[in-house]
Amino acid sequence: MFLLLLLFSAHVLLNLWLRSSIDSVAFDAATAVATSGVGPEQLPQVQQQALTRAHEALGGYSAEVTLEFETSQPDEVALRVAAPGINLLPPLVASAAGLSGFEHRIVMPREEAPA
Repeated sequence: MFLLLLLFSAHVLLNLWLRSSIDSVAFDAATAVATSGVGPEQLPQVQQQALTRAHEALGGYSAEVTLEFETSQPDEVALRVAAPGINLLPPLVASAAGLSGFEHRIVMPREEAPA
């Protein structure tokens, strides 16, 4: 019983650390684009630079993480983030505990280009 609790605890802690790390990198990328102040014609280049920095920050795990800027309102930045979890538990147990991965959107208002 002790080993099962230890395995479950390790699974929870590793997945919380992973989620926090990915959220931090994704939030930094979305913030960089939202505060860039560039016009619509330069926005794709700034988004690509932010994604490149995010993938570099994630290191080897970046192949597992999906980061995509969505076309949304012109006055906001939306970044979709999806990543699998670290599986120390059987998939059925991990999904029942809600720790099998995550997917969400980060949305923030864009700053306007300086006049």
